[in-house]
Amino acid sequence: MKQLSQEDPASLYNAALAQENTGNLDGAYEAYLYLWKTFPKHELAPKALYNAASITARNDPTGAAKLYLSFIKSYPHSELLPKVKTILLKQYINEKGYMDAQHLFTEIYAKTRAPEMFQQGLDISMGLIESKQYSKALQTIAMIYPLSDEHLRDRLFNLWSSAVEEIDQVDVLAELEPATSDNQLLEVLLTRQANLYKDQEELDIAARIMERIRNKSMQSSPRGHTTKNTIGVVVPLTGKWESVGQKILKGVEHASRVFSDNDTPNVEYVIKDYGSDENAIAGIINDLDKYHDVISIIGPIGEVAGGICCNEAQARGIPSFMFTGGEIESAHESYCFRNFISVDIQVTTLLEVARDLNIKRFAILYPSDHFGNIFTSLFIRNAPQYEIEIVRQVGYSTHLVDFKEAVNNLISHLEKPVPDETTDTGQNDLMIEPDFDALLIPDTAINAAMIASYLPYFSIEEVRLFGPTLWDTPDFIRIGGKYVDNAIFVSGFFIHSQLDFVQEFNNNFYYTFGYNPSVWEAGAYDTAVILQNLLEGEEHTRESLREQIVSLKDYPGLTGSTSFYSDGSIDKVIYVLTVKGSTIHEIVP
Repeated sequence: MKQLSQEDPASLYNAALAQENTGNLDGAYEAYLYLWKTFPKHELAPKALYNAASITARNDPTGAAKLYLSFIKSYPHSELLPKVKTILLKQYINEKGYMDAQHLFTEIYAKTRAPEMFQQGLDISMGLIESKQYSKALQTIAMIYPLSDEHLRDRLFNLWSSAVEEIDQVDVLAELEPATSDNQLLEVLLTRQANLYKDQEELDIAARIMERIRNKSMQSSPRGHTTKNTIGVVVPLTGKWESVGQKILKGVEHASRVFSDNDTPNVEYVIKDYGSDENAIAGIINDLDKYHDVISIIGPIGEVAGGICCNEAQARGIPSFMFTGGEIESAHESYCFRNFISVDIQVTTLLEVARDLNIKRFAILYPSDHFGNIFTSLFIRNAPQYEIEIVRQVGYSTHLVDFKEAVNNLISHLEKPVPDETTDTGQNDLMIEPDFDALLIPDTAINAAMIASYLPYFSIEEVRLFGPTLWDTPDFIRIGGKYVDNAIFVSGFFIHSQLDFVQEFNNNFYYTFGYNPSVWEAGAYDTAVILQNLLEGEEHTRESLREQIVSLKDYPGLTGSTSFYSDGSIDKVIYVLTVKGSTIHEIVP
């Protein structure tokens, strides 16, 4: 193309965008491509390459695929990367490039379980079977089968059975075993191996395999049950809360043991995505009740979504676990439960710790938002039970970026010491004697850390900081540094806990998914395991399951020792953390 006169990337991008908007696609394509090649490290370069590929895709899918591959290689951390991979996957499937599609599908599926992926997995499996790539097809089916719905499972099972019969090498079948978590699929796989060994007159080996099949059958149904309980998982797998929904889904998957060699529980999960549309939750629960006869529901996320779910669950008598710290109004005999750390649990825990440390006087510096007001109100209301006095509470605007004035308002009533005129000591070198021993800051880690850094400026020392679960982030220490030493805060999950079962979970989760779990994965895992354990044994109804839930006391979960009550309330013994030398430590009771 001709040398463009404007070498500023922003100007180049705007010029290309203007050409695209006026219909000059060839000119826009050349301009986008020129920007990318000339300024590959500029922040607009990924968008330019993406736009160039999108224009090319209209008439030249093969050329577009090359550009999308360049994008994946050049910008592995771009926010556009998931979208690029999704577009490329659809293109591979449309162009019948099933081997490339299978490779990319495996990569995407490891990180997300969007609803459309299950159908894509089926399409890829069918295409691979048609092209006689049986082993690759079976790998794909083994991935998606455990979480597919009943209709899709029937189709996948038929494909699995036919593809397995096409393989006549026992070593190829054996290589598929580790990835085959479902007992139904595994039985077909092992039966084919046994028959091949029989054909080779290796009768001893065939007999041992058949014994494995019998043992698996007995283990998967120890009391003669053949039907599984169905649990609905209602989470946002797309939209603004996608990352949280995906974390919850991974926690459930890990609990279901689909990625381990252990036997899967007597439970099937039906996954439903409500995206950013909380109003869709009522319809989803109706479908789960009407078409899947679910015995319980895990999800959704947040106070509003939880309220919608609770109304439906209570009306239908479905025991449900919502991920929200807010209050969910329900009947005295509730079907709505929260296996999550509520504000009242955080407040109670902090007050208990303060009492144990013999801290008697608190000041509160809080943001004037919903969370700050609720946290402060509960803390003030409950403090007298722990013989703790609230000497002062000061609110501040949520729009503040400089907290100097807020801290000054907190101590404005205190008497300032007068410096000795015979010395050069300044006002800020003299200690102010605060009338409180501890300071509660129910705000984010970043804001709390910034407030902490202002305390020495006003010569306030020896005051212990207390805070909510929001402080459980690397930002707290990164920004607060030495000023947050000895701070105390609570957490729903501490990855470095001294508890052996927490460390075992961390190690297994990291080995499976390649990253460390958070409170979301741990909370979902706890919830799924609780339900799986309660649903073992005799047949269950929704009512009998609810009765078992409310009788569960002091369950030793990853997110703390947990007890449930008839009105849907919960009690948790949660983690208490402190900072020592810029390192977070667990306070052991």
